[in-house]
Amino acid sequence: MKYQFNLIIFLYFICPSVFAEVLITVNSQTLNPNLIDYISDELKAQGRDVDEEMKKNIIDRLVELELLTDAATKEGITSDTKFLSKVELTYMEMAYTEYLKKYIKEHPISNEDIDLAYKNFTKQFNEQEYKGQHILVKTKNEAESLIGKIENGNEFSELAKNFSIDKASAEKGGDLDWFRLEDMVESFANEIKNLQINELSGAFQTQFGWHVFKLTDKKPLTPPELSEIKKRLEDDLKKRKLKNHIKELKQNAEISN
Repeated sequence: MKYQFNLIIFLYFICPSVFAEVLITVNSQTLNPNLIDYISDELKAQGRDVDEEMKKNIIDRLVELELLTDAATKEGITSDTKFLSKVELTYMEMAYTEYLKKYIKEHPISNEDIDLAYKNFTKQFNEQEYKGQHILVKTKNEAESLIGKIENGNEFSELAKNFSIDKASAEKGGDLDWFRLEDMVESFANEIKNLQINELSGAFQTQFGWHVFKLTDKKPLTPPELSEIKKRLEDDLKKRKLKNHIKELKQNAEISN
């Protein structure tokens, strides 16, 4: 907002003819009445009530800005190259933003576009989710000893609580929440991906130590409903469309360095 004020006031000084009826003067300098309307509209868009008191505050703020801008001009600040560059950049960024808003409004994302994006999105859901119990120990001998105890009828959950050095899962009897293979380190995923439900793994090693794992369930990874991610898909499509449009503008432009 600060730069927007500076930009408009700067334009006022270099293009006074663009402004219409004068409502307020400050040291014989006229304030653009459209500024009051613009700020009021911005506040209303934010859900704020613009009553007479608020309008008075807006005018007071504009008067302050006018006085300070006048002081800055007398000090040579507004003619400084760095200042003018900042104003120009702010102007360009505002034009950029407003143009892209207008472009996407005139080239909206259709329901067909969203349906196709959702179809492509769901193609990745051909994976499985896994659930199981897990014990982590320091040595292979410990892991193999625990496997023997499990095969002899000892409860996996009790062994996990008593022997696993992975305290987070040990407190839950070794239970791991649902996970995808890609969530795990590769050496872990490779060992458990072909297990059948209720099958016990052999002792295997990762960088964390030696593991014993029992697969308790698995299921196809279910994609979210379209209604749950429609907004996200639409936003992604907008970004892609704008990116392609900018690329097209660059390709059609004559640019020299």
